[in-house]
Amino acid sequence: MMPMDPIDFDNTPVSPRRPSYEYVLEQDLEEPKVTIITPFYNTGSIFHETAISVFKQSFQEWEWIIVNDGSQDPESLSILDEYRKIDARVKIIDLPSNCGLSAARNVGIKNAKTEFIINLDSDDMLEPTAIEKYFWFLVSYPQFAFVEGYNFGFGAQKYLWQGGFHEREKFLLENRVTPNAMFRRSVALNVGGFDEGNRDGLEDWDFWLKCASKGYWGDTIPEYLSWYRRREKHQDRWKNWDGAERQLHFAKLLREWYPGLWRQGLPKVFRHPAQPYHDVCEQLPAKNVLKASKNRLLIITAWLEMGGADKFNLDILRELTSRYDYEVTIVTTVPGNHSWYYEFAKYTPDIFILDHFLHLSDYPRFIRYLIQSRQIQTVLIANSELAYHLLPYLRSHFPDVSFIDCLHMEQEDWKGGGYPRLSIISQSQLNLTIVTSEYLRQWMINRGAGASKIRVCYTSIDPDDWNPERFNKNEIRQQIGVSQSDIVILYAGRLVEQKQPILAAKVFLRLKQLGVPFIGLIAGDGPLFNTLKSFLGRHHINEVKLLGPVSNKRMRELLAISDIFFLPSQHEGISLAIYEAMAMGVTVVGADVSGQKELVTPECGILVPRGPSELENYVQALNFLIYNAEERQAMARQARERVMKYFRLDQMVEQMIKLFNEDAQSSSAPNSIDVSLAREIAIRALEFTRLEWAWPRFGNRGNSLADIASMYSFRTLVNVLVWKILNKITSFVVWKVSKGQES
Repeated sequence: MMPMDPIDFDNTPVSPRRPSYEYVLEQDLEEPKVTIITPFYNTGSIFHETAISVFKQSFQEWEWIIVNDGSQDPESLSILDEYRKIDARVKIIDLPSNCGLSAARNVGIKNAKTEFIINLDSDDMLEPTAIEKYFWFLVSYPQFAFVEGYNFGFGAQKYLWQGGFHEREKFLLENRVTPNAMFRRSVALNVGGFDEGNRDGLEDWDFWLKCASKGYWGDTIPEYLSWYRRREKHQDRWKNWDGAERQLHFAKLLREWYPGLWRQGLPKVFRHPAQPYHDVCEQLPAKNVLKASKNRLLIITAWLEMGGADKFNLDILRELTSRYDYEVTIVTTVPGNHSWYYEFAKYTPDIFILDHFLHLSDYPRFIRYLIQSRQIQTVLIANSELAYHLLPYLRSHFPDVSFIDCLHMEQEDWKGGGYPRLSIISQSQLNLTIVTSEYLRQWMINRGAGASKIRVCYTSIDPDDWNPERFNKNEIRQQIGVSQSDIVILYAGRLVEQKQPILAAKVFLRLKQLGVPFIGLIAGDGPLFNTLKSFLGRHHINEVKLLGPVSNKRMRELLAISDIFFLPSQHEGISLAIYEAMAMGVTVVGADVSGQKELVTPECGILVPRGPSELENYVQALNFLIYNAEERQAMARQARERVMKYFRLDQMVEQMIKLFNEDAQSSSAPNSIDVSLAREIAIRALEFTRLEWAWPRFGNRGNSLADIASMYSFRTLVNVLVWKILNKITSFVVWKVSKGQES
């Protein structure tokens, strides 16, 4: 999960450019759930940054023990005095003299009131959701003793660090984590805490290996959650950390102290998969009820990846948080690369990718916890299958919360209709359904949905943001290697069967064979990327450039230099990418499916019906537009004018908020079902999800074949393998039949 834009290492958790929510407890803290321990020795004013990152944590049920390790600097002592009275949760313990990091940490551990402890050095920072994710990880995975995320290195050295506990055996060579991890107090006490005899550094490396020698180990949350301040040289303060002789000597000592680790390896502790019909725990490990000073919305979606549905969610998020009085929390329910995580993080710090830190069995209670913690008023389900299955469970706990879903397209070849079908069967538990085309509304009504609970709200675009006049087209073309006279055809979307990227490549091949002049750009990523790359290479289609996933900013630039936008989808709602293309004054060639003609009229572009002749029809449409510049340009002007008049983003968001409010004022809220029955439905929902995810779970980070064999029973491995083989055979047969029909 890497940022797509270059990293701005000045945009730290305390930067005013960050989206910031008011994470404040509704009532005074009764009992802390997490202890933060910070050794402090003459730190100076940079400590304020550490403190701000603590007070900005989304999890507020903490106590903070600051151990003053004999500071003498007047400025530092004055700063400490400020924090003695700033918050009742902050406790400062003064040591009579400088005893070193290990001793200071041990004093904090001894005085902690909670089982969960997080180290935080006095010049480092945490991302806003770090403590909350660490806490829930250790609750959800009791087999692990400690946890940390990835790190931003900042200060004298700037870098991204993905080292962590998941690398196990690498710890025999070097320390792979910062000290800023969360661990269990009981484990620290059992191993005797940190070695107070070591005042020269790398005491945390020793601590992790000491825990390992007692059978304890941890894991890594694959998100950048900590900011570790780097010095130009660390050995001026920590002699053991010189990257040379002293460090090698310390590593030798560790091998002498814990020889069993070098003989037998580090403890093999895994994130075990959910068991069949795993129970759903009802007990919440924390309340963390935060003040609701603004409207609170929870979006439950599948993932945060490049695509029209995610772009719709991103636009909604941006408008609600920037122009309206909303704080938005986002939950994702499906594993993925979440390449747009940082696009969403520009507008909310409150993002939770569940598989990063939770066992599947804890998804229901964590979502319950979030709704209670944030005092959510409205839950918006946006293409999450699991969210539909959990609806009765959530409704039984929150009868007064409004549950709304938003739908973009039907999908006849997936689960009998896709998300709209799930919406129809869940209608008794939903307050309202929002669809993005009249076509889809009628599709649902024809299949039994109640018309009174379905509203149309067209996907829209900000034509000021998506404006071709904002871009230097000549400069962008030069960057990409496209001449000013080239006709550019842009294909953009997830590289999946639905978007038919291979068909697009075949169209490009036919244009090449016909001698039609063009340059093709393909922006996107997905499971068909390598297949597409292979096809283009095999047929020497050098006119087409594969760009991979691109940011929103880059997509605007690509559209600014494009003459034609080409998207030959199998099915769509109304493609958001086409809204964007039309707003940027680009002529559209797309599929005549679902509600696309509600947006793309003949004056704006060409829609091609599905069928055996669609490839040649796409070739003819593109060929016509390439050789008829005047008509192509007239269509482009009409496309932008149509968006400006009927499909503005501000109009869409105003309508969405109106629908939220209309539902909130309605007296006909759905009835919740019995709690025990709702819980059983949740258990069955997780069992369904477990079976669907069975195979991908074998691919966890860092697991060797031997590790996998130790985690799963032989029968489970055989059953899943057979299931996958049968699926592959079925897919192959279907493909062969379809190819036979095409020929």
